[in-house]
Amino acid sequence: MKIKERFMGLCLLVFIGCFLTGCQLAKEEGSAGGYEDRLVGVLVTTEYLDLFDFAGYVEDHIGSFSGGEVQIDGAGEKYQGRLYAELTKEILSDVESGHKVEREEYDFPGVEGIAYYSLRVPDTEEREGYFTTGSDEGISDGHTSLHSSDGGNSVALEGTVYVSPGLGRTYYFNPLYQSADGRVYVTSGSGISSGGEQSEGEALTQTMKADYTVTENGRTVKDSISVQLSIHMMYPPEEIVILQMGEDGAVISRGEYGPVEVPERITPEKDTAYLIVETKKRDNSGRILKDRAIYDRDKEYLEAFFCREDGICIKKQVPIERELPSLSAL
Repeated sequence: MKIKERFMGLCLLVFIGCFLTGCQLAKEEGSAGGYEDRLVGVLVTTEYLDLFDFAGYVEDHIGSFSGGEVQIDGAGEKYQGRLYAELTKEILSDVESGHKVEREEYDFPGVEGIAYYSLRVPDTEEREGYFTTGSDEGISDGHTSLHSSDGGNSVALEGTVYVSPGLGRTYYFNPLYQSADGRVYVTSGSGISSGGEQSEGEALTQTMKADYTVTENGRTVKDSISVQLSIHMMYPPEEIVILQMGEDGAVISRGEYGPVEVPERITPEKDTAYLIVETKKRDNSGRILKDRAIYDRDKEYLEAFFCREDGICIKKQVPIERELPSLSAL
């Protein structure tokens, strides 16, 4: 699974893997030289990541077993396995300008999931390191708030994962870590289930906080992060209708699309004053529902949803082309 990055300037290196209740990590204290692995994000999966080194645990505790029964106690934490991400590079070219941009991605081989993180990309021979925040396409309504001062850095991440009801899936929240050398890895996390009788609009919202304190040469720096992530139920869209409307309310243009067939961009007709996006859905009883959203012509983009086979609904932003001035107006 590849996780796309978005450069965000100065960010922070901590996160949390506790999702059943709002909670806060214990503070870490020490020197920069004693840097320990830090939580930097979360990877949401629908399958449990079985990374525990059971064979190693049995070998080290063989003398403590009785009656053929194996019970893993608190000492089993060090046997939790790690799946390291591969940092890959991709060159993207702008079709019109030909300008090329290098994009880096974190890839967890063989794992499908939804990632949300804030971390440090380490230095290389070609460039200095930088801080970044990134997310999978399954994170909608993402918002990042950053603050930096001499006393430390803080970041707040908010986002929503839209999910089709009726699947009864379990969602596992697996913590992402970053080590001192910049490598990123995931460990197994806990899960929550969505019932099959849930309706659109129902949501589970989790707020997580973490703090780190580091003292170096008598100077104390405190970094913090908070993350609010919601699992929001949504009936799968069946049809998207885009209406271009005139000032008098007359329909100038009408386009009907399947959810995955919505155009990559919309070019309004000359007399279009605003646009209406109508989304057709069905509730649990089969009753047809229609949601409508209105966009002024001068909006940068409109929004439409489609749901993947895994039940995750993706918000697609469709640019609205601006009208070019005529030669006579120049």
